[in-house]
Amino acid sequence: MMENRSFDHMLGWVPGADGIQNGATYRDVNGDAIPAYRLSPDYQGCGLDDPPHGYEDGRACVNGGAMDGFLHAAAVGDIFPVGYYTAEDLPFYAACAEHFTICDRYHTGILSSTQPNRMYMHCGQTDRITTGSTIRFSELPTVWDAADAAGVSSRYYFSNLPYTALWGAKHLRRSRNISAFEQDAAAGTLASISYVDPFFYQGGRDDVCNDDHPFADVRNGQRFLKRIYDALRASPQWDRTLLVINYDEWGGFFDHVVPPFMPVSDEERDVVGNDGQLGIRVPCVLIGPRVKRGHVESTLFEPNSILKFMEWRWGLAPLGVRSAVTNNLALALDFDSAPRVDAPEIEVPPNDPETRICEDEVAPAMMAAKPESAMSDSMAAHAREVLALQALARSHGFTW
Repeated sequence: MMENRSFDHMLGWVPGADGIQNGATYRDVNGDAIPAYRLSPDYQGCGLDDPPHGYEDGRACVNGGAMDGFLHAAAVGDIFPVGYYTAEDLPFYAACAEHFTICDRYHTGILSSTQPNRMYMHCGQTDRITTGSTIRFSELPTVWDAADAAGVSSRYYFSNLPYTALWGAKHLRRSRNISAFEQDAAAGTLASISYVDPFFYQGGRDDVCNDDHPFADVRNGQRFLKRIYDALRASPQWDRTLLVINYDEWGGFFDHVVPPFMPVSDEERDVVGNDGQLGIRVPCVLIGPRVKRGHVESTLFEPNSILKFMEWRWGLAPLGVRSAVTNNLALALDFDSAPRVDAPEIEVPPNDPETRICEDEVAPAMMAAKPESAMSDSMAAHAREVLALQALARSHGFTW
């Protein structure tokens, strides 16, 4: 699960997909028409604000279904939220569009920010609607609990931030550094269910951040995804593998498809405060021997579709109320043909050695002490959240 990019912003160029890039126009706070524009050769957005993407910001972006509020909080002249990348900018995704499946109706679980949406990927529901540096534990049942109850192997791999720490030390033993993922893939010992998280954006480390969260260099993200793909295609388990790439939420970037509503529990609606609207579309890519070649899948999917696939495949107990109504991700796969044995090489240039440190090259120690010293308010808030989650994880024995 990558971070903070919308479908039109990232994949609006995919042939045959319902995407819009060049020609889209949005109004800024002065009411002036601002056309969507190609971001490259800027791959980071240094000096621009991280587009707001909280619960209320999502509703401002959707604007009652008009899908025109993406500049609602941007300073005049800062048009980052309506920028986009093309196939030329994203070589891994360009190859995926040719050889595998792009889903153009994949929405996130909740029209809000990172933590609520990552809860959806682990739990099929959420116990929070906001993200912040005040971190609280979760008692929601997880896919990890369901896998354990069914006797199904599962493992979580992380780079610099173990999200499983939100359940304290409960999932410490199943959580491993990402280097172990490559070792397990090579040995053919990957668990039935594996989650892999990238190097989350961390102030002062832009050159190694690869989660696609501004101001990470999106070319680093492409290289990271190639790394995961290469480990899997070389694995003895490749013929039984499905790799799903998705994003936690849209990050404030533009998209033209109105998110639908889906059921939420009484608790989530009345206590947590979620109205049930799905998040704005994000990229979702399916890779593997059972994946259709050069296909655009337009079935409505969301995180529970991935969880429902796991329920169907391994007999896991359902998670959350949406399990009864969401579409199974298996609908996008091909079970009528023999599994494809090919796993084409995907060429992605090496990480750019000239990746900038957006925060004026402030040393990591200074960023940890006072991350707002050289960041916009939104990026400072994100940096504080990452630091708080890391501190929480270390306090429960996680190391990296």
